[in-house]
Amino acid sequence: MGGAAADVHLAEAVLFGVPLVLQHVFFGYDRTRPVLRGVSVVFTPGKLVAIIGPNGAGKSTLLRLLAGLRRAQTGEALLNEATIAEIPERERARKLVYLPQQSNVAFDYTVGEVVSMGRYAHGSGASGATESSLQTVGLAERADDPFHTLSAGQQQRANLARAIAQLGFNARNEERYLLADEPVSAMDPHFALASMLLLRELASRGVGIAAVVHDLSLALRFADEVVLLDQAGRVHSYGETADALTPAALKAVFEVDFEQLNDSRGKPAAFVPAPL
Repeated sequence: MGGAAADVHLAEAVLFGVPLVLQHVFFGYDRTRPVLRGVSVVFTPGKLVAIIGPNGAGKSTLLRLLAGLRRAQTGEALLNEATIAEIPERERARKLVYLPQQSNVAFDYTVGEVVSMGRYAHGSGASGATESSLQTVGLAERADDPFHTLSAGQQQRANLARAIAQLGFNARNEERYLLADEPVSAMDPHFALASMLLLRELASRGVGIAAVVHDLSLALRFADEVVLLDQAGRVHSYGETADALTPAALKAVFEVDFEQLNDSRGKPAAFVPAPL
């Protein structure tokens, strides 16, 4: 199912920008136990794509392949038809920004220093980009505080600021992608919404966004498209959010019945697991 949809997406993508592609990818940390099986998906500039699936479905692994941190055992991970893992690291860091679930800071860096690391690949403009990025996520007043003193949610916001600094918030370049692994999982509702709005703003500036999301209501509200992985690491459904994210599709991958809640306009607003 994912392969046919990916072929259509790829044909469209080359007309509108530089596509980021997984093509018939198989991958496993142990060759006898595949994590991803035959995954074909296409990401394009200016779209926010939510990656959804059960624990162990390969969502984080998919992002690592897109970031060039892992290489597919079969199939290809490509940016504008170039093999991602073979793109020089500094060039890759300017085009593909990877935002992991957690960032471990080994030394007593300040928040500002952590954010400024996002400018390393660019070689200049660290000060202004750091201040601007921290202001964007509402942490400007914490710039001089040790990173480890922040709460988990604040650390996520600081890491998002680092990603913004690395992307160049005001730059317009169709080859920029943000690969975010559960970027708002530790945030309270206020900052989770604010951060998702920020991701939408980045998409409006031409950044392609691939984000692992567990909150289905956030995916419904903010994602242009959804990649829904099943427990075996295959693409169960893939396409526009309303088409790919349905109670039937969710039941198939999570093995739980879901009830759909609609907003005042009759559009899906949330999916709630039905009582067992």
